[in-house]
Amino acid sequence: MRTRYKLPLLAAGLAVAATFSVTPQAAEVTIRAQTALPAKHDLSRSFLELFVAPLNAAGKGVVQIRYIGGPEVTPVDKAAPALQRGVIDMLHSPAAYHAGITPQSQALMATNMTPTEVRANGGFDIIQKAWKEKLNARILAWAETEAQFYLYTTREPVVKDGRLDMTGFKMRATGAYRPLLNALGATAVQMPAGEVYTGLQRGLVDGFGWPTVGLGAMGLAEVTKYRIEPAFYHLANLVLVNHDFWDKLPADAQQILADTAATYEAAAIRDMQDAALADTETVKKQGVKIFELTGEARKNYLKAAYDSMWDRVAEKLGAEETAVLRAKLYREE
Repeated sequence: MRTRYKLPLLAAGLAVAATFSVTPQAAEVTIRAQTALPAKHDLSRSFLELFVAPLNAAGKGVVQIRYIGGPEVTPVDKAAPALQRGVIDMLHSPAAYHAGITPQSQALMATNMTPTEVRANGGFDIIQKAWKEKLNARILAWAETEAQFYLYTTREPVVKDGRLDMTGFKMRATGAYRPLLNALGATAVQMPAGEVYTGLQRGLVDGFGWPTVGLGAMGLAEVTKYRIEPAFYHLANLVLVNHDFWDKLPADAQQILADTAATYEAAAIRDMQDAALADTETVKKQGVKIFELTGEARKNYLKAAYDSMWDRVAEKLGAEETAVLRAKLYREE
């Protein structure tokens, strides 16, 4: 009996094996990712350690990220257009760096709400639509939001009539700081992040705006004398994926990316808190003096920061669209 069924069973087994052998397996997807800031910056480090590394561990055989570098690969002002065209697949960048393409970027900085709150009230859907239409990008993560911003100077700031007066100061600026600097009377100077150190040494600028993290890693505390407090805004650091590329990704790859992004957003909050403390220690050790605004000067400073940014958004988007965004992103106090 065993002899009689041996060949048919063998043939059936071979047929099944043949069926499975010709079934194509999905190839592992490789994503080419760039950071707008240098790899050693705390914000880039957060992305590489808390998003890229876990993603590559979870996505083995499905999806992997290949980090190709920072602004040395594609300059800051060309990185977002490169993503838009599909030259790179993923970009980790402060939203301010592409505010010229997506004016809503400045609204993200002028928020006093968490990404979780903005998702819950429907604000994130508005933002996601804008990035798709204007930049051909999908926002995968809105991270490092615990980081805020400071102004740093090489000469002592001046307070007049209850207001910080920066008339005569040449300040390196991006879209994150320009509205406030203009409101304070400073001259905003466009300069890549990697050139700020030399610019301060040579007197090309008298100061700069910078997140509450990354100063120590970039060595900027060595050439800085004052940090103006309080901090203002919240960082809008985005992980963007070219939308055409995203649409072609297998569903399992999209899910791994989305899940890792959610974990990364939460982890980055804690990471930025630790990094900010480390930066403050660096500032103290380097002898940078804290120029703390108090009372009326503090109140006017923060009001100038938020009002100037929302005014800038309104100039770009119009009063009606700005009002919708402000209702979703800003809790009136």
